Amino acid sequence: MDRPVFKTLGGEGDDLVLIHGFGSDRLSWAGTSPALMAVARVHALDLPGHGDSLAVASGDGSPHALAHVVAEALDKQGIARAHLVGHSLGGSIAMLMALDRPQHVRSLALIAPAGLGHAIDHDFLQRYPGLATKEEAEALLQTLVSKPLLINRFTIARVLEQLARPGAREALRAIARGVAAHEEQLDAAATRIAATAIPRLVIFGGADAINSPDAAALAAFGGQQLLIPEAGHLPHVEAARQVNAALVEFIRSVGARHG
Repeated sequence: MDRPVFKTLGGEGDDLVLIHGFGSDRLSWAGTSPALMAVARVHALDLPGHGDSLAVASGDGSPHALAHVVAEALDKQGIARAHLVGHSLGGSIAMLMALDRPQHVRSLALIAPAGLGHAIDHDFLQRYPGLATKEEAEALLQTLVSKPLLINRFTIARVLEQLARPGAREALRAIARGVAAHEEQLDAAATRIAATAIPRLVIFGGADAINSPDAAALAAFGGQQLLIPEAGHLPHVEAARQVNAALVEFIRSVGARHG
């Protein structure tokens, strides 16, 4: 699997890595990263098959394979230990990294993570790589949010532009298959993280139609938790101020406890 594009955004302090979700890219953190730069040195990447990391070959597309790629990218950048902030699939990748190499993970902040919801929306995963028209894209992307107007023409145009790049659709289909084939392993990863002392924060939107929060799984997972009733699958976009405040407070608290 090709090495992902990796960018250091700025800030000082402990390293913090932002890992986006399926079909997204590092620019999805535009409303999040400036706040986090006040408490950490912030990095973001494009997963293989996404953004500027569009790959012809994407391995078996499994979350474990993606976690391995991200870990290798951190090693390449000389990042020995970092806070991991992951959204959706990115949250699962962060959990898998924490299990594989706990000594390299300072904390986990998981936003609508796969593995802690009732079920992944496989229909979304299957349909996204095949989007071809503005109307199709608008209808599917609106399922991500509780306020449809957040899906504007610029968002739609960017999605279609990314999908039109060489290798994009094939890579995303491989990742969709990999996620579907390993969904039970993501649930198991959350159970294993719950037994560790890794500091963790989970943020969910109460109106999430893609991966609705599972109250029982969240109770077992423990850690700090924030539910935003009016938000959908993109709480860091729909309720940016609230999410940013929670993330900053969490990162500061981890620093105060662990130095």
